[in-house]
Amino acid sequence: MSFFIAISVHTQPNQHKIVIPPPDDYYLNSTEKSRYAFFKFDAKRDEYIFDKKSKPATLSKTELLHIEKMIAKGVRDYNKSGNRKYNIIKKPEKYFKQFIAIINAKGEKEVWVNCYCAVMHDSWKTHIQHASDGGSCYLTIKINLTKNKATKLNAHGLA
Repeated sequence: MSFFIAISVHTQPNQHKIVIPPPDDYYLNSTEKSRYAFFKFDAKRDEYIFDKKSKPATLSKTELLHIEKMIAKGVRDYNKSGNRKYNIIKKPEKYFKQFIAIINAKGEKEVWVNCYCAVMHDSWKTHIQHASDGGSCYLTIKINLTKNKATKLNAHGLA
């Protein structure tokens, strides 16, 4: 699926349109836009997630699709482990997600994803949300995209 942005300058009557196609990798559909929020790495705020020497990074559409696959695999593994009778994670692809992407000191790209099955207001798009309980409705996962390895999938406890 390709989309084009048309930019028109109206300073000259015969000015031509300049058509700039955006990279397909960076285009998000309306569902993704409504369920995704991206945050720039902040060394102070994110010190419990990443090393302070990390540098902010961006994510491409291809990387986002890969992250979704890695979350799904992590959830399948989580659901199969231990006694999960009351804390099964269902349909993680429908969760609202907050992303923080970095390049670590080794030059590897990592992403931390904070996931919610439901949100009550739009503040989740501008502030990292924290929850202590809530069971499988809240989970976090840290992924090293360079190594293609997910670590630390944590679902919250039940109150």
